[in-house]
Amino acid sequence: MAAITMSEVKIGRTTYPVKSGDYILYNGACYQFMAGDGRTLKQEGFTGYSNLKMPMTLVKKIPFIRMTKVSYSKDGMDFVKWYF
Repeated sequence: MAAITMSEVKIGRTTYPVKSGDYILYNGACYQFMAGDGRTLKQEGFTGYSNLKMPMTLVKKIPFIRMTKVSYSKDGMDFVKWYF
Protein backbone atom coordinates (compact mmCIF):
# COMPACT_ATOMS: atom_id res chain seq x y z
CA MET A 1 0.00 0.00 0.00
CA ALA A 2 1.26 3.42 -0.88
CA ALA A 3 1.00 6.26 1.59
CA ILE A 4 -1.42 9.05 0.80
CA THR A 5 -0.09 12.50 0.04
CA MET A 6 -2.09 15.14 1.88
CA SER A 7 -0.48 18.53 2.20
CA GLU A 8 -2.62 20.04 4.97
CA VAL A 9 -5.30 19.25 7.55
CA LYS A 10 -7.87 21.79 8.72
CA ILE A 11 -8.91 21.45 12.37
CA GLY A 12 -11.17 24.20 13.67
CA ARG A 13 -10.24 27.47 12.01
CA THR A 14 -6.57 26.64 11.57
CA THR A 15 -4.90 24.74 8.74
CA TYR A 16 -1.90 22.61 9.77
CA PRO A 17 0.72 21.39 7.27
CA VAL A 18 1.28 17.64 7.09
CA LYS A 19 4.98 16.82 7.36
CA SER A 20 6.94 13.61 7.09
CA GLY A 21 6.32 11.35 10.08
CA ASP A 22 2.91 12.79 10.99
CA TYR A 23 0.15 10.28 11.66
CA ILE A 24 -3.43 9.82 12.84
CA LEU A 25 -3.91 7.94 16.11
CA TYR A 26 -7.12 6.14 17.05
CA ASN A 27 -7.28 5.23 20.74
CA GLY A 28 -10.72 3.63 20.76
CA ALA A 29 -12.53 6.86 21.59
CA CYS A 30 -11.34 9.58 19.20
CA TYR A 31 -9.03 10.30 16.27
CA GLN A 32 -6.05 12.56 16.87
CA PHE A 33 -3.70 14.28 14.43
CA MET A 34 -0.20 13.73 15.86
CA ALA A 35 2.98 15.62 15.00
CA GLY A 36 5.53 12.90 14.33
CA ASP A 37 8.53 15.11 15.10
CA GLY A 38 7.04 16.49 18.33
CA ARG A 39 6.58 20.02 17.04
CA THR A 40 3.99 22.25 18.69
CA LEU A 41 0.80 22.45 16.67
CA LYS A 42 -1.20 24.70 19.00
CA GLN A 43 -0.09 27.06 21.75
CA GLU A 44 -2.48 28.15 24.53
CA GLY A 45 -0.75 30.28 27.12
CA PHE A 46 2.19 28.28 28.44
CA THR A 47 0.82 24.95 27.17
CA GLY A 48 1.85 23.55 23.79
CA TYR A 49 0.01 20.71 22.07
CA SER A 50 1.61 18.26 19.63
CA ASN A 51 -1.66 16.36 19.13
CA LEU A 52 -5.12 17.64 18.23
CA LYS A 53 -8.52 15.94 18.28
CA MET A 54 -9.95 15.62 14.78
CA PRO A 55 -13.63 16.36 14.10
CA MET A 56 -15.67 13.51 12.62
CA THR A 57 -16.43 15.55 9.50
CA LEU A 58 -12.68 15.56 8.72
CA VAL A 59 -12.24 11.89 9.63
CA LYS A 60 -14.95 10.90 7.14
CA LYS A 61 -13.06 12.65 4.30
CA ILE A 62 -9.73 10.87 4.87
CA PRO A 63 -9.17 7.74 2.72
CA PHE A 64 -7.71 5.45 5.41
CA ILE A 65 -7.61 2.51 2.96
CA ARG A 66 -4.68 4.16 1.13
CA MET A 67 -2.68 4.94 4.28
CA THR A 68 -0.12 2.76 6.08
CA LYS A 69 -1.77 1.14 9.14
CA VAL A 70 0.07 0.03 12.30
CA SER A 71 -1.81 -1.62 15.21
CA TYR A 72 -0.33 -2.14 18.66
CA SER A 73 -1.31 -2.63 22.30
CA LYS A 74 0.05 -0.79 25.32
CA ASP A 75 -1.02 -1.29 28.94
CA GLY A 76 -4.04 -3.33 27.86
CA MET A 77 -5.31 -0.73 25.38
CA ASP A 78 -5.41 -1.14 21.61
CA PHE A 79 -4.14 1.69 19.42
CA VAL A 80 -4.10 2.17 15.64
CA LYS A 81 -1.79 4.55 13.76
CA TRP A 82 -2.29 5.61 10.15
CA TYR A 83 0.78 7.22 8.58
CA PHE A 84 0.49 9.76 5.76
